[in-house]
Amino acid sequence: MESYKKPNTTITILLSIFMISLALFTYQVALTRLYSAILSYHYVFLTTSVAILGLGIGSVWAYRERARVKGIFSADTVLQDKIMLLAHKCSFILSCGLIAVFALIFVQPFADSPMICIVLGIVPFVIAGYLYALLFKAWPQISGKLYFADLIGAGAGSIIIVALLNNMGMLKTVLLICLLPLAVTLILPTANKRLRAVKYAIAILLAVCLLMPMRYVNSIEANFYGAFGNAGKQYGDMKRAGLAPEIVFSRWNSFSRTDLIKVDTIPGEMYLIIDGGATAPMFEFDGNIHNLEKFKNDNGFIPFAVGDNEKTLLIGVGGGLDVLYALAAGSKDITAVEINTASIEAVKLFGDYNGNIFAKPEVRVYGEDGRGFVRNSDERYDLIFLSIVVTNTTQGVGFALSENYIYTVEAMEEYLALLNDIGRVAFVAHNQNTINKLIATAIQAMVNKGIPLKETPDYLALFFRLTGSGNDARVFDPVIMIKGSPFSKEESRLLENELSARNAWPAYLPNAYEQGNIAKIKSGEFTSIEEFIESYSMNVKPAIDDNPYFFNFDKKVNSGLVQILIISLIGSLLLFAPYAVKKKSLRPSLYFGLLGMGFMMIEIPLIQRFILYLGHPTLAFSYILAAMLIGCGLGGLFSSYRLFRKIIARLYFPPILAALVNIVLLLSLSYIFRQTLGLGLAAKVVVAALIAICAGFFMGMPFPRGLALLGESGRRDLIPLMWGINGTMSVVGSAVSIILSMAFGFNAALAAGALIYLVIGLFREV
Repeated sequence: MESYKKPNTTITILLSIFMISLALFTYQVALTRLYSAILSYHYVFLTTSVAILGLGIGSVWAYRERARVKGIFSADTVLQDKIMLLAHKCSFILSCGLIAVFALIFVQPFADSPMICIVLGIVPFVIAGYLYALLFKAWPQISGKLYFADLIGAGAGSIIIVALLNNMGMLKTVLLICLLPLAVTLILPTANKRLRAVKYAIAILLAVCLLMPMRYVNSIEANFYGAFGNAGKQYGDMKRAGLAPEIVFSRWNSFSRTDLIKVDTIPGEMYLIIDGGATAPMFEFDGNIHNLEKFKNDNGFIPFAVGDNEKTLLIGVGGGLDVLYALAAGSKDITAVEINTASIEAVKLFGDYNGNIFAKPEVRVYGEDGRGFVRNSDERYDLIFLSIVVTNTTQGVGFALSENYIYTVEAMEEYLALLNDIGRVAFVAHNQNTINKLIATAIQAMVNKGIPLKETPDYLALFFRLTGSGNDARVFDPVIMIKGSPFSKEESRLLENELSARNAWPAYLPNAYEQGNIAKIKSGEFTSIEEFIESYSMNVKPAIDDNPYFFNFDKKVNSGLVQILIISLIGSLLLFAPYAVKKKSLRPSLYFGLLGMGFMMIEIPLIQRFILYLGHPTLAFSYILAAMLIGCGLGGLFSSYRLFRKIIARLYFPPILAALVNIVLLLSLSYIFRQTLGLGLAAKVVVAALIAICAGFFMGMPFPRGLALLGESGRRDLIPLMWGINGTMSVVGSAVSIILSMAFGFNAALAAGALIYLVIGLFREV
């Protein structure tokens, strides 16, 4: 029997893995948030995903250095002092690496280059991949415990990072992340006095920086170069245009970086900017409602100019323009919903500038996801108003943007259900593509409601303004209104008069201006909504909750996802193929590669399914990922039990059970959500966590079991390679999962992940 541990050594190493995993996961999320302020949103997921390939590079590094580190391992004994010294050095290097990466991102002038961001982001993963590969190689017999510590650390990180960003901002969060690996060195022994002195000096310096007054922290964050040094961001555009912008407010939280920008040459208006991209105006207002006449000339005010406005619901209020519209229209009961709490903070903080609009007695403000608010509301409204509800956050490629659920067919049905008899829903859209897709979405929702297709145009009105002239004319501020009942001739006439008074143009107006594709529905030329959808050159197929990629107008696969898939596949082949072929390790490579793919193909759609249930994307990401990782960690802990290692009927059953559990969830989640929809948030979190733990329990068993089998069969040298293959193929799994979900929906992606686990069950041996 191999002697490989003492109890105290095992506990020390497990605690070290927990801390390093905690540091690495929080680093990845913080890096994503930092890159969101630097890069265009479609690059963010690409850079952070490719950075995870560093785990593979680190594992190959560990494999190639097997001769140099062979002294750590012998046939019968692990020299514990040497392995702990290695862990000590790697933890110290990891902390220094984190400090260097964050420092370069904050100060260097080339951070807007995706390639530089990839190189910077990859460094800590390389170090961690090297250390993890050697630790799992050293102790394959307790791989379940090591895996448990790893996943529990990551699960804790998914909750802690959200709390840190929301309460401490980016700079102090970064400092704490850098301290985590140093904390590992404090529990690992070392005889090197110089190294000990250096690590204490760094720890003291970071601790002193953590105590920095918030006014200095806010100043450093506001002057973060990446937020305004990139010409592709709004601040950079303004600066290049010679406008001399000034950031007067800046907040970083788990959702976004939010800046309020003042331009002296543009009086009476400031700009609330999310992640450097999406912009919402904040207007100067003295608080006197009689001085709001100028806003009545806007295209966005027209939905308020016709019909009753006693009770309005505003979703995505940003800097408060929508509230000004409602106040100008005489609304007495205004409900304003904004998912980004930093935007609400900015509007309240600058109340003297904007007339304290969020503090007015007729206004109630909620920091929630708009769709979640609607689902829990039982009130009736005269007008539900949504103006360009979107943010260019990191989830643009990796996940559906949270606001995409605002624009699904199910969302439209819920809006219509909250209207009073003559109420209306109005959207101010981004452009012509968006308005076309909203038309299809509204028509589908009405058909689902039982309205005959041919009658649906009578419930719709579309209008826009033009900028430029002749061939250079361009549509801007397009608006679509959907009534709960057909437009009467009088309502159409009044709306037409309002358009004429503001130099706006109708695109479709029942009883007055009927033309285009909508008119073809009314005339019977289009006999199905599918014919209407196919008449457009872009993808206007209505988004649904199972496939909420509303802003995907391309009928082909997203090019950014194809990039991720190709880069990760090529990277995996270049890293591992030479060694896998040489060592004839195709079978274990397939086993660990499929595990990496399968896990991500279940994790991503499962998190997405819980966004609407919990009412906020951050809650879903934080709690569901944490619970799922904890479930996997528990599965890893029990993986060495004889019951879970049995081969029955030539099959390895834990992955098959994982597939069956997730298939059951696929079939029953909607029912569970309906039955528990009335619970409070805390109870919903408990329900969601239990489901995610169950989903992850059997998924956590195959990985440590595979490592243990490699150790038992004398192929311990392959463990670093298999660790790396699992990590890099998880990136492939992410891309495949999203490609499948965009094409067929989240349920299809989850089913594909379950199928992969069924295939893994065929691996009786590794």
